[in-house]
Amino acid sequence: MDKKSLRSDLLLKLATLSREEMMSLSFSLTHQLVKLFHSFPELSSQIGACYLPFRNEIAPVYQELLRQIPLNLSYPVLEGEEMKFAIPHGLPKGSTWLDQPYAMVEPNWVLVPGLGFDLSGARIGRGKGYYDRFLEDKAIMKIGLAWSGQLIDKIPVESHDSYMDLIITESFCWDVSLQKRF
Repeated sequence: MDKKSLRSDLLLKLATLSREEMMSLSFSLTHQLVKLFHSFPELSSQIGACYLPFRNEIAPVYQELLRQIPLNLSYPVLEGEEMKFAIPHGLPKGSTWLDQPYAMVEPNWVLVPGLGFDLSGARIGRGKGYYDRFLEDKAIMKIGLAWSGQLIDKIPVESHDSYMDLIITESFCWDVSLQKRF
């Protein structure tokens, strides 16, 4: 299946989830992230990058995550056509892109949204390429976040596509290099 058709199928699949199902999946994903940060405690002292979710996008419940694990989280900002990350002054505000005021940072790891992932770490996003361009030539941990219904047998990839190091769903954490759950 080509990327355009796959994107369309995955968007339709996400659109069928009710608000209650989406919230339940997001809370379960958050609990898996807590498990991840207990497995990799060094990450909690680093600057992490996260995202402001679209409607019908699985995302951590950040208040719950931060209640359990103190983290320095940055959020995406758009400068021209380039995505960068910044820490807000106060609570994060904005949809997709963080509203001012904020301080620019270089994150050490990034939570990456996607429409679909496969267990080799391949990802299909919404097609704008912001994450692929940001991650290009960066040696940072890439953590893909998804609902298990977004896992696909094989994502079609192109040379510019970035691979995830870990994939976190509502029911498990997946180490791509070891090809196993933890």
